[in-house]
Amino acid sequence: MIIDILTSGFRLSKTRDKQLVHGILWTIVEGFFAALPFVFLFMMLTQAFAKELTIKAAIFFGCGMVLSFLLRIGASAIGAPKIYNGAFTMMGEARLNVAEHLRKLPMGWFNKQRSGDLAGRLTSDITFVEHMWSHFIQPFVAGFSMPVFLTIFLFFVDFRLAIVMLCGFPLTLLALLWTLAMGKSAGLKLAKANSAVQSALLEYVQSITVIRSFGRFGNSWKRLVKILDDQRNAWFHAETRTSPFLSCFGFVLEMSYISLVIFGIYWSANDKLTVAQLLIFLIIALPVYRQLYEVGQAMLMLRLANRSLMRIEALLHEPTLTEPQHPEMPENYEIRFDHVGFSYDKKETNNKEAGNTKMAGHKVLDDISCVIRPQELTAIVGPSGAGKTSFVHLIARLWERTEGKITIGNIDLKDIGTENLHRLIGMVFQDVLLFSGTVYDNIKIGKEDASREEIIEAAKQAEAHQFIMALPEGYDTVLDEHGSSLSGGEQQRISIARAFLKNAPILLLDEATASLDPSAEAEIQRAMNALTRTRTVVVIAHRLNSIRRADHIIVLKNGKIVEEGTHDTLVKADGLYQKLWNNQNKARGVLPQTEAILN
Repeated sequence: MIIDILTSGFRLSKTRDKQLVHGILWTIVEGFFAALPFVFLFMMLTQAFAKELTIKAAIFFGCGMVLSFLLRIGASAIGAPKIYNGAFTMMGEARLNVAEHLRKLPMGWFNKQRSGDLAGRLTSDITFVEHMWSHFIQPFVAGFSMPVFLTIFLFFVDFRLAIVMLCGFPLTLLALLWTLAMGKSAGLKLAKANSAVQSALLEYVQSITVIRSFGRFGNSWKRLVKILDDQRNAWFHAETRTSPFLSCFGFVLEMSYISLVIFGIYWSANDKLTVAQLLIFLIIALPVYRQLYEVGQAMLMLRLANRSLMRIEALLHEPTLTEPQHPEMPENYEIRFDHVGFSYDKKETNNKEAGNTKMAGHKVLDDISCVIRPQELTAIVGPSGAGKTSFVHLIARLWERTEGKITIGNIDLKDIGTENLHRLIGMVFQDVLLFSGTVYDNIKIGKEDASREEIIEAAKQAEAHQFIMALPEGYDTVLDEHGSSLSGGEQQRISIARAFLKNAPILLLDEATASLDPSAEAEIQRAMNALTRTRTVVVIAHRLNSIRRADHIIVLKNGKIVEEGTHDTLVKADGLYQKLWNNQNKARGVLPQTEAILN
């Protein structure tokens, strides 16, 4: 476990910071100077028992002890900052590595995680490991090296007693390992309880509006209190579980010292060791045992850090999307599905479209074969749970297909590579995510090197410029977390502006105009029609009236393509599209003015 902790930073950060190595070396020097005063104490006591100690010698030994103390402070002043700088630098790299690894995971993996548990790994777990690295290495190395130097010196004082002392260390180590083993299960339960609390707190805060709206404050509060009680009990169990065994470890350590005393008295009684030699040895050996007890206590704390380390490394072991050794770029942007299938690989996972739970082996998409041509608007329609969102996610490779082949310009998505693919695709989905920062920065995410004029033009195309200029600071207005100060339609328009700014050759839209008022939707639809002339555009549509002019409509049902064609041909056919169209016509009859505006 110690080795795991001491090498965890190297594994997580994939680098070795020179400052950290230098800091550890200086800390070993600190341990040497921490042991040095006992050498002067030995010389002073030796002369004192021999009645040869003079005032001059006592002053010399005293000055030596003070100098050793000052040198120890100096070594610590040099080594500690180097360890802190090195540790924080490496753990900063570790955080970036974890974030980069998460970026390469398929979206399906995130859907299978509890958000609170994942947040706990990225915050408390990695912070705990960082804390142990930055605050534990220096005292541990110093605390361990000091008794090592003292033990070496004690061999020169009396090698027989030093051997007796060493013989007690293996038994002490076994007691410590037993203590750690007894606390393992309690540590696992504690980690599980902490994860449950993080998830429950996050869920409670995020759903507080719903809880209050439906009057379920009492039940939700009771559930949260129960989870917090479970965490308290887990902490209590983790602490009390190891207490008896920690006492046993201390007892074995003390018995080792008593054994040293017994052997010393026996040899002294048989004139093989003087009383003075025995007393001096016991005085100098006492700090060794005291320091070993403190190291043992520190190792008990490490069992929690080791658990956090395992949870972080489990993230890094999650398989990422496969990447080609030599990524290719397509020459055209025709998208082709060839007998594509997609299903979940866990026993259960939430299906966002269906609003229910899908079992392992259930094919969300089954034997999909179709062609999405460039410079055309292709619409994906179908009832809820048909697989529309999964269809579009596979194009962006947010999910990994389980069967068949998807190509862009006759090149497999896996051969294009994630980086190249994301350069080719602009996406606007129903769930809009805005970041903390200004409106300007949120739009600029679509194109980092965009000029202010380009950003404003994209906002105008997305019908966002007018409401942005009405904000207190215009484009420089700082948004609240997740853009909560904006309406759903305003958030969606900023998201659409990002996609327009990116100007990618492939544009994927998942009901991107659903949150907009009819007039804004009509304006954006005209802008999208203009974009279609030079791009491959794929739109998921629930309101069929908005895609009447689509060049190609694909109708899905239960993960299969049941119809394809234009609006006119599909309406004339006696199929699913006609039924959906007729049903929506009846609904639109309630609001005839909406259809007039859209037309």
